[in-house]
Amino acid sequence: MYNHLGSITDPVAVNNAALTPDDKPAAEFDEAYWHRLISVDLTGTALCMKYELQQMLKQGKGGSIINISSVSGFRPQPNNIAYVAAKHGVVGMTKVAAMENGPHNIRVNSVAPGAIDTPMLRGALDQFGFTAEEYAPQLSLLNRFGQPNEIAQASLWLASDAASYITGTTIHADAGYTSR
Repeated sequence: MYNHLGSITDPVAVNNAALTPDDKPAAEFDEAYWHRLISVDLTGTALCMKYELQQMLKQGKGGSIINISSVSGFRPQPNNIAYVAAKHGVVGMTKVAAMENGPHNIRVNSVAPGAIDTPMLRGALDQFGFTAEEYAPQLSLLNRFGQPNEIAQASLWLASDAASYITGTTIHADAGYTSR
């Protein structure tokens, strides 16, 4: 396969799992939602990565795994302790897997999206009574929400031969949100 970012010659996997962030302070978080969110966002990513690594090791051709984290893994917000914990965990798992599998030519990286215009984000805006126009400047130095294809492009680049010397890192696709 070839795209404008470079060729992709190794096996690739992208792990993207997320539930809507929780909405209660740490002293009051919903334990049932905690378990559900951690199960999907963290355990789901871990299990996918486990079996992807096993397959890539078996094939012996190297590979690239991209885990989707979040800016919340780097710049937490109040009232979403489970989501922040899960996305911090994804970043940590990415680093461990990169350390363990680099000698096998398997690169493991993550992408930390900022505010991306998805149904999940639109639902959160509705829930809290914000419009995209008034809230985007708080989450983006570019005064807009990102588009899903922009996260896909970051993932494609990490999967491509153009990123062949990159492993164990996170690309912040967040319009400068974590730079503040």
